[in-house]
Amino acid sequence: MKKIVTFALCLGFGLAFSQVKETEILPAKDQSEEAVLSKDIKSAEYPGGLMALRKDIADKIRMRKIKGKGIITARAKFTVNIEGKIDGIIVTGDNADFNKETERALKSLKAQWKPAKSNGIIVRSYYTFPLNINFE
Repeated sequence: MKKIVTFALCLGFGLAFSQVKETEILPAKDQSEEAVLSKDIKSAEYPGGLMALRKDIADKIRMRKIKGKGIITARAKFTVNIEGKIDGIIVTGDNADFNKETERALKSLKAQWKPAKSNGIIVRSYYTFPLNINFE
């Protein structure tokens, strides 16, 4: 009788604490992302072009907040959504102060982008933007 009770308890614990793999439901493809992959695409445009974007960012960066020597680089990655606004800003680089200041400058831009189009449909687009600063 003890063996049967012990076996029942072990089987009960085994079933109670066993892992069950649930099936995953994959989301359907977003058609706007699919459209980005097409060949007929017109990328998002900043008013005045990329040189104007570079100048606006440089005007907004507060140099006194950045500490460093030599050449400091950062890479800003962001998305221009279908409304022409910047989303999802990620700034990477060696200098944390410069990264924070670049992110703040990008967030403070007031100009609205002209969104990207693919096959005549407005889609979001992704940008990677390098920035350098030289302390002499």
